[in-house]
Amino acid sequence: MTVNDSMLLSGLDVLPSQVAILDGTGDIVFTNRAWREFPTETGAVADDHVGTNYLEVCEAGGDDEASRIADRLRALLDGDRERVSVEYFCPTPRGDRWFTMRGIEFEESGERYALVMHVDITNRKQSEIGLRNQNAQLETVAGLLSHDLRNPLNVALGRAELVESEHAEPLVRSLQRMESIISEALEFVQSDETATTRTVELRKRANRAWEQVETDDAELSVAGSTEFEADPQLLNHVLENCFRNAVEHGSASPRSHANEDAVDHDERTVVVGTLDLEDGFFVADDGRGVPVEDRDRVFEDGYTTAATGTGLGLAIVQRIADAHGWRVRITESESGGARFEIRF
Repeated sequence: MTVNDSMLLSGLDVLPSQVAILDGTGDIVFTNRAWREFPTETGAVADDHVGTNYLEVCEAGGDDEASRIADRLRALLDGDRERVSVEYFCPTPRGDRWFTMRGIEFEESGERYALVMHVDITNRKQSEIGLRNQNAQLETVAGLLSHDLRNPLNVALGRAELVESEHAEPLVRSLQRMESIISEALEFVQSDETATTRTVELRKRANRAWEQVETDDAELSVAGSTEFEADPQLLNHVLENCFRNAVEHGSASPRSHANEDAVDHDERTVVVGTLDLEDGFFVADDGRGVPVEDRDRVFEDGYTTAATGTGLGLAIVQRIADAHGWRVRITESESGGARFEIRF
């Protein structure tokens, strides 16, 4: 063996993945340290050491996944494939694990060989399983909110509006508040959906979202527009929640006494525009702004400074931005209010 051969095999020895080299018949001619130590780590029986035919070991396993690995490796050694990859489940005495088997063929001195590597993907698979379970739970919650709770609530609200009593108005307000909470919670659950994007135009989307928000006497100003890729429905949620936040915390809300007299409470403006190089957009208001120390916290689930707030609006903005691969941050607007910047 040459020095270079020795260095190559030593390099394979330090890899965390199990690596073996098979000859043209499937016999194991080399294994690295991780391959040799795998039985010790898992409590399994070592039956695939050097000199053993690895294809026969797989076929003797008696399960479909092992047979599938053997079939792929045989195709590799027969020259029908240049590389193969198989993801499989591996129960061990020390716990369930998942691996990806990758194989690539090569020739040395006119002979065909295959390099086989088993990569542990257990953490990724467990995360995928956890995510599937979480999504299933979210679907259950969404169904509960949209049907089992909203339908009887609508009936109660309709009946309450017909009641002639001094208690009717506060009752209706409470039921309307419950309906609003359900809507925001449902929107929060659905904001985890995968974004299905198409080309959208900022001005058009901003105007449409503004129409869906109770803006009182506030006005919308679209200072610039651009086209970009986004999920139209999810983008509407982003804009609507930014608009609600701007209206709720706009200049009609009291600022500090030092500059209170300088505020025209009858003129509230929310501005939408593009960022430099049109790599994003912003929504800015003329309200009290967000203190620097709170600018990360406002995106947390449940964080709110409003007595009747749910704390979900800006959390929805963050989750939808994440679903698109966007970045969102809060800074100060030109008038001293809050400015939400979304960068693509």
